[in-house]
Order: sequence, then C-alpha cells, then structure tokens
Amino acid sequence: MRLPLLLLLLLLPTVRPLLGTWAWASAQDEASLIAELKAARDEADPARIAELAALRSRNALDGLLELYPLMDSVYMRREIVRALPAFDGVSEAEQAALQELADVATDSEDPELREAAIEGLGKCKHLGKSFLALIIDSPAQDEVREAAVRAHLGLADDGDFDWYKKLFQTKAVPQEEEGKEKQDKGKKKKEEEEAAAPERKKFNLDSLRELAFGQIAQRLTDEEVIEAKSDPAAPIRRAALEELHRRGWKGIEESARGVLDYIEDSPENRQAAAAILVRLNGPKEADAFIELGQKFATPDYLRRGLADLIAEMRDPATDKQVAKLLGKGKPYEKLFALLAARLNRERGVDKDLRKAVADKDPAVALTAVELLGVRADKEGVEELLAFAERAKDEKSLALVMDTIAMLIGEEASWDAKLDEWVTSSQTLVRNCALSQIAKRRGKAALDVLLTHLEHIDWSTRLAALNGLVLLREVSSLGPIIEQMSQEEGRILDEFADALWTLTGQPFRTRAASWQGWWEKEGANFQLISAAELEKLEAEEEARRLKQRYPVAFFGIRIISHRVIFVLDVSGSMAWDLRAEYKGQRPEPRIDVARRELKNCIDGLEEGALFNIITFSGDVSSWLDGGIAGSSGKTREEAKTYVDRLGAFGATNIYDALELAFEDPEVDTIYFLSDGEPTAGLIVDPHLIREDIQRRNEHRGIVIHTIAVGGTLQVLEWLAEDSGGTHVKFQ
Repeated sequence: MRLPLLLLLLLLPTVRPLLGTWAWASAQDEASLIAELKAARDEADPARIAELAALRSRNALDGLLELYPLMDSVYMRREIVRALPAFDGVSEAEQAALQELADVATDSEDPELREAAIEGLGKCKHLGKSFLALIIDSPAQDEVREAAVRAHLGLADDGDFDWYKKLFQTKAVPQEEEGKEKQDKGKKKKEEEEAAAPERKKFNLDSLRELAFGQIAQRLTDEEVIEAKSDPAAPIRRAALEELHRRGWKGIEESARGVLDYIEDSPENRQAAAAILVRLNGPKEADAFIELGQKFATPDYLRRGLADLIAEMRDPATDKQVAKLLGKGKPYEKLFALLAARLNRERGVDKDLRKAVADKDPAVALTAVELLGVRADKEGVEELLAFAERAKDEKSLALVMDTIAMLIGEEASWDAKLDEWVTSSQTLVRNCALSQIAKRRGKAALDVLLTHLEHIDWSTRLAALNGLVLLREVSSLGPIIEQMSQEEGRILDEFADALWTLTGQPFRTRAASWQGWWEKEGANFQLISAAELEKLEAEEEARRLKQRYPVAFFGIRIISHRVIFVLDVSGSMAWDLRAEYKGQRPEPRIDVARRELKNCIDGLEEGALFNIITFSGDVSSWLDGGIAGSSGKTREEAKTYVDRLGAFGATNIYDALELAFEDPEVDTIYFLSDGEPTAGLIVDPHLIREDIQRRNEHRGIVIHTIAVGGTLQVLEWLAEDSGGTHVKFQ
C-alpha cells in the first residue's frame, strides 16, 4: 500500500531518525557477523557466509574479502566464492566482487575454486559477461579460458555476435611453433625487459575458436561457412560441414564425399561426412561404405562408424548383402561384417554370429560375444559357455561372463560356475563373479561377499565392498568397519564412501570413530534412505574438501598408497613448453615432468608404494617387480632414475598402460603424455579406450591423466572412464 505524498512529508521528521536507527542496527549486525566468522574461521557455519552476502552492502563484501585468505580449507574458501555473485548489480560493491571472482579464476591453484569462480561469474547477469570476456582475452590457463567461454555462452545474446566472430577468426599458433621467440640482443631492450615486471603471455586456442564458431555458425554467410570448412582445426571443419548440410547448401553432397574420400582428414570428420551422405541418399550409399569398410587402410574408427551406419539403415537389400559377408575374409573384414550385422534380422545371421564366437582371431571372437549380448540371443548361451571353458586370458573370460549374465535365467548350473570362479586366481574373473553373485542372489550373497571383504587382493576387497553397498544389509556394517581399520590410501577412502552411502554418518576415514559409533548404535540402526542421504551431501562435500592431501602431481591430489607414474619420454617431450611470461626462456616438457615427479616422490606419504614406467617406442620401468619392490628402495634412487630420463622415439601409449595393469598391487595410475599414440600393439585411440575399459571394468584402477603441450582426447577418455581427473599443462 502506497502512502500519499503529503502524508510522507508529514511523517518525514519522524521517519528520518528511525531510518538512522535501522541503518545503525544493520551495521552492528554486519560487524558482529563478520567478527563471528573471523573468530570461527574454518569452523564457521557456511550458512552464515550466505547471510553476510545477502546483506549486499560494501561492508559485507569487504568482510568476505578479508575472510577469504583467513580460511585454510578449500571448502570454506569456495563458500565465500559462491557467495560473491550476490553483489552483482550492487553499484558500490559489484566491481570489487566480480574482480575477486576473476582473480580466483585465474590465479588460484585449486581447481575447485577456479571452477566455482567461473560458475559465479556465469550467474552475474549485470557485469558477469564483461569479466568473463576479460578472462577469455587474458593469459590465464587454457582450461580456465575454455570454462569462461562456456559460461559466457550462457549469458550471450545477439549483441555478442561480433565479439564471438573476432574470437573465432583469431587463429591459433601451431603447437610446434609455440614457445619459439625471437630474442632481441640489443642491450637497451634487454635492460628494459629485466627492469619491467614479468608479463604473462596470451595464446590463441583452437578450443576457444571451436566454441565461438558453434555460437555464430548459423548467422554466418554461406561463403564464411564454406571458408571454415577448410579451417586448420578438424572440429571446426566438421562443424562447418554440418552447418552447410543444415542449410541445404547445394554443394553439400560433393563436399561430404570429398571429405569421406580424403585419407588425410581425421577419421571423425570422415565419419561425420559419411553420416551426412546417409541423410542425403540413404541406402544408396551402402555399396560404397561396404567397399571402404573392407579396405585394410581404413582407420578402425571409420570402419566401425561405417558399419554402424549400415546397420542403422535397416535396409533389406543391404542386410542380405551384409549377411553374405559374415565369416569371410581377413580379420578386419570379418569384424566389419559383424558390426554391420548388429541389427540384421536376415535368416541365418544369428547362427553365423554364434559361429564367430569360435573364430581364431580374438578380436573377431570377442566382438561376436558382445553382439550376442546386444541382440539378446539366448540361444547363443551354449556357444558362450563353450567360449568360457576355453578362454585363457581373464579379460576375455570376464567379458563372456558378463554377456552370459545378460542372457541366462535362474539356471543352477550357472550359479555353480560362479561359485567356482569366485575362488579363481585370476583377478578379473574373481571380481566379475563376485559382482554377479551380488546381483543374482540378494541377501543370500552376504556370506561370500563378507568372506572376500578380507581378500588379500585390494580390487577383490573393493568388489566385495561394492556388492555389500548394493545389498544394503545392516549386518554388513560391522565387518566393513572392522576391515576399514586395515585399509590405507585410496581404498580407505573407498570404505569411507561406502559407509557414508549406507549410514550418512560423518566419520570419513576415522576407523576408531566408526567403531565407537557402531558399538553404541549398531543394534538398533537403520540404513539411511537415498532421499535422506541427498540432504546430507553438502555436509559430506564439506568434509571432503576440508581434508588435506600434502602432495599432488600436476595439481591432481594423491590419496593412494599404491601408485604408478607413467611418463612419456618420446622425442616430442624434448620440445619446449609455452613460456608463461614474455621474455621468459621456454622450458622443455621433459624437464617440467622430471621436476614435478621428483617433487611428488618427496611428498608421498611414508610407507606409500610406487613405481615409474616410461615409454617412447618401447616401455620400461624403474622397478621390474612392481610397486611392492619400492619398499626396499629409497626415494633418492627413484629421483636419480628420473634425472637420467631422456626424450626420444615414438609414443607407445597402449603398451605402457598394459604394463601398468600387470601390477596386481596398483590402484591408481598417473599417466602423462604429450602426443597421440604412434607405436605399440594398439595405436587407434578409440580401440585403446575400448581395451582399457574392458581391462578395468572389474579391476577398479583410477587413471588420472596429464596432457602436456596439447589436447589429447584419449587421455580425457581414460580419466573419464575410470573416475580419474584430466588436466592439460601447456
């Protein structure tokens, strides 16, 4: 209800003192809240930080900015960062608040803080876009600038077209030329550079250009999109081709066919071109695809993509043609025909697929095994059981076990096989059997899971633990807590996660606290529900971020006590990294990797086991006996080994991973490389991913990856698939 102006004027002498009193009281509340938070520091209630930010005054902001460096934990600092967007639009405070967000985003060493700062700027609708643009145009870390572009996209409008267009048109410097500076030998200029404060260098990135192109593509002219089709960056060329197809450009068929036939283009681009041709012409493309898919020189990724396109055509004539190819030719031709028949319902196809399970080539046989599962062919169980009987390597046996589990019912004979395999000496087989027993038997699986919770192999204990979490039986809590006291490193964290999931209790890795709680509450305790657990997630996240891990490798914290560092020492590791500052001499990648690894070795917790594997064209390791042997070696010996590493040869990623997986003790791998695979048993990045997924499904190794000097998708995949972290270091 609005008061008449005359009444307001009459009340004004009375209102003024009241307003002054309210402002004084508000200031008092503000000051006391700031004092309370400063006194409590990391023990403060995070809700009080939000309360202070909600006041949206300059004093409140100043209090938060003063509090930030006083906090020791990442969690409490992040709570302050998350509170700063409240000042967007507050004239006296927003510049300082958003500047703090930008500073945290570009300068903080903690990825959680950088991420929170970028997200915060993305929420600031008044000035957030301007500060994000400054970060994008700054010499900040690549991943920070990429995140800033994504946040900027969330705020973008039509008025940003020219800005995005300029960002797209700023071409990146080729990787091999980065870090090479012209050195002016003039004495005067050298003295000026030495006297000036160091200035960071800014690099143009194709990843930023790709994001910008996605934003503006639909508003570019045909000529501009056609030009982008020849861009040096493969993803931009692919996106331009897709945009021209969307527009119905008259030359799209000829252009797509040219990309598909151009063997120097990336397999991903050629696959995208093939998909466009199918959308244009349908099954008419089948003959050409079959011919290309059966060529030896066709990259595996493209071969599989063509097979998928053929399968998804569901064209009767094509299906008949593919059915005739099954079981014929060389292994790569057999693989292509199998994949192309994935959805084929021609008579006799199922029989041919079952027959392929017995093929001499392991890749053909395993593909047939997977397809029987995809096609839900229950009549193929007999062939799968026969495969299981003759399978010699555990990776293949575990795969066929998983496929049989998809198809088989309540047969007692299968349960008998699982009881046999759960005692196997082969890790993947044993763990796979444990997983299936937990899923098939429910509460009846409790005894076997509890027995294996004490197994000598860490991955089997982890498989048993995961099975117990799936069962959700109160009676399992006591044994889990008891075994927890015997664990350390990453597996101790896994036990803490399991207990949290089942109980919602806050004790994390403190085994004695869990024991005391269980002795007091165990008899009457009821497991926490998913809804209740969700309410407590913020508290659990706080406890996680308040934990301190004293050592990290390229910023990735090390929790494990059973670690293998896998280090690329190929020839390109001798190349220079980008110099961070103008006038700074660039440093070879291998030197940075050596220094980081030696610092990491010094910081590992006492008693932690580790090994170092290096690879170029060949693969070797510091300790032939695996990480268990490091207990008898000194860290100085390891650092001496690292100091002697040189850089030469090809890039054998797969064989290095295979050697790391041979160590039964390792639970965490840190994998550093600077290039795509060029040597080894498997070279195709997609096939490397597929193979490691199979190896790791019942192993549980976490793979953290570091891409040095470039963007390597295979490393991103390895980290993503295993629950690890991926970072880029330029």
